[in-house]
Amino acid sequence: MKRHIYLGWAIGSFTSSALVSAVGLLHLRFMTDSLGIGIGVAGTLVVLAKLYDAATDPLMGIVSDRTRTRFGQFRPYLLAGGLLAGLSIILLFVVPTGFSGRSLIIYVAGTLLLYSTAYTIFRIPYLALGRTLTQDFEKRSRLMTFGVYGSSLGGLAANAAAPYFLTVFGSDRAGHEIIALLLGVMIAIGGIVTFMLLNTKEDQEASKTKLNLEFSNIRAALQSNKPFLLLIAYKLTVFTGLTTHLASLPYYTRHVLKAPDSILGSIFLAQTIAMMVSQFLWVRIASRYGRRNGLIIATVTLLIAKFCWILVPVTQPTPWVQMIGFLSGIASGGVFLGLYTILNDTMDYSRKAQGVSRSGILAGIFVMSEKATAALGTFAFSIILSYFGFVSATDAGAKEQPIEALASISVSISIIPAIAAMLAILFILQFRIPDDKQVGKLTQIA
Repeated sequence: MKRHIYLGWAIGSFTSSALVSAVGLLHLRFMTDSLGIGIGVAGTLVVLAKLYDAATDPLMGIVSDRTRTRFGQFRPYLLAGGLLAGLSIILLFVVPTGFSGRSLIIYVAGTLLLYSTAYTIFRIPYLALGRTLTQDFEKRSRLMTFGVYGSSLGGLAANAAAPYFLTVFGSDRAGHEIIALLLGVMIAIGGIVTFMLLNTKEDQEASKTKLNLEFSNIRAALQSNKPFLLLIAYKLTVFTGLTTHLASLPYYTRHVLKAPDSILGSIFLAQTIAMMVSQFLWVRIASRYGRRNGLIIATVTLLIAKFCWILVPVTQPTPWVQMIGFLSGIASGGVFLGLYTILNDTMDYSRKAQGVSRSGILAGIFVMSEKATAALGTFAFSIILSYFGFVSATDAGAKEQPIEALASISVSISIIPAIAAMLAILFILQFRIPDDKQVGKLTQIA
């Protein structure tokens, strides 16, 4: 496989990761601490946008599966989605100062819907395209490793660099506007470059295949693909914990640790470095013990890392938060590598068992589960904070919070994601890809 394919895949992963990470990390706190929106209202807006986002994912999968253009089946959406995503992240954080009350809520809701649409347009065709690039075990593992590298750098730009810049420019509305402009341009460029580099023969050939896919096919595709269903159950569980952790982290550093955003950036810097340097280890583990077992080991490591957050001494968090961030990065590197390589395996299994490629539909459902967990995790966190009396403010956050609210933040950052990881292990323990003989029997039945 040519080098530009690996590079294009990494840049595509960078683009989607920078987009979702920046919004997931900063936007909820921006609404409560800079726009003065109540935590309950802000959480509800995020949840409604995520539910809309999740509902449109299977539709995007069907649309991309039925697309026929001279640029291929999936690539046109990389360009359109990338450009729209760059615009949406700017609009999310550049809020007109004249908006308040109902007009502010309407503006925030509208920009969240735009962002959700852009992410769906880009992400689902990107994942579906991955199956067409290679079916070779080693090449696919290497390709997904490049995806984790790209995702790590995207997370670095959004989760580590952005908080550092907020320390420099200020954590108020003006500082967020500067960060949004920088990220928006970078994401738009990423979409353009991904479209240009992933110009493959496989995608052009795939676009010539005639498919007859309707909504009723979704149920049939899922019923006969137990490995994919178990993978989705795993992802729903573990990502609910990860989303709750991510939503609580900026509140944890500001309100529990009373630390500047540079500490938040250092945590993600440590995590990003760990994700990247651990890839060689996780590829070796997957090659020796199998992808499923590698994912189990990664999830156990994730459970340990998340639990460790409850043990951080609040009065002297450094270097403990960076060390735990590093351990979390090692675990996350294994989780993401395992998830996306196994996703492509289930797509191959679907094609063999059903005699037709449904990569777009499966990618749509895969991403939909991601959006659903983001909605659930964010909603749970916002409800918990609202119940325990979290105080919203304008500009750069309230100076003091009730002790109950601080305790709920600590539980959200540690105990909830640790329990979610424990439950996720139970699902992945049942995961198996049937061998070719079993697949042949399924094909005859279908």
